[in-house]
Amino acid sequence: MRRGVNLGNALEAPDEGDWGYRIEADHLSAIADAGFDGVRLPVRWDVHALDASPYSIESPFMERVAQVVQHALDRQLKVQLDLHHYDAFSDAGPRSQHRVRYLALWKQIAAHFAGAPPALIFEPFNEFHGLSWAPGEVDALQAEVVSVIRTTNATRTIVLGPGQWQSLDGLRAWQPPEGANLAASFHYYEPGGFTSSDGAWLPHPTHYGRLWGTDEDRGAIHDHMAIAAAWAAQYHVALQLGEFGVNRMLPVEQRAFWTRTVREACEANNIGWCIWDFAGEFPIWDKAQRRFIPEILAALIR
Repeated sequence: MRRGVNLGNALEAPDEGDWGYRIEADHLSAIADAGFDGVRLPVRWDVHALDASPYSIESPFMERVAQVVQHALDRQLKVQLDLHHYDAFSDAGPRSQHRVRYLALWKQIAAHFAGAPPALIFEPFNEFHGLSWAPGEVDALQAEVVSVIRTTNATRTIVLGPGQWQSLDGLRAWQPPEGANLAASFHYYEPGGFTSSDGAWLPHPTHYGRLWGTDEDRGAIHDHMAIAAAWAAQYHVALQLGEFGVNRMLPVEQRAFWTRTVREACEANNIGWCIWDFAGEFPIWDKAQRRFIPEILAALIR
């Protein structure tokens, strides 16, 4: 996936629609028609599965996820299927009882989608965070989950990311596992004070206080993407910017300027990208008018 869209705030909500957005087949048609080549599908699997062994995922939820995946594949879009917001595991740490449950979830997901075409990609975990997720602990869990997936999906592309919220700093401290059909992903929201300025989801929103876009501002982004590209070259791994975006509280001209700068820096460094998000707090889609926000679309698709 070189030009992707995150379908955020839908299937990673406690229940689809809780956060004001449900995925429609027409949305996927619009994404394909606009020139994007894939979608990242964040899914909150943990609240739709048994707490005790065998940790079965609810059949209606599995079928809903499969329906969205198929809608996207039917439109020649790649799909990066992600496990998102397993907060109980993130907070409890890598040695908690959630480890067995997590691996059992991926055993079911992998088996269910084993017959899907190569355009379906797995992303086993979103944003390791917390002091307990040291690089060694991240590496150990990734080796386990890749092994689980490989029992039914021997050649499926798997996207893995570092600790520290999958940040650039986390990327630089992480050595990706070796193996075929493995790729790396990191997330970027710098400067955070700007991209999250006045964010409605924050407990104590703060205002950035100035316009973004000086030579120094833009140079920092290009420097950061060059650092990421050098890391990828060092380890001979395909690299993706799996999330980046500016929240809806900022003026659209500012959102578009930052978005274009990041997208251009990615492409200059041969880094695929996936914008956060479609119709959530960082929207590129106008739900009321049922169209892409023109300025944001122009910043992403030349």
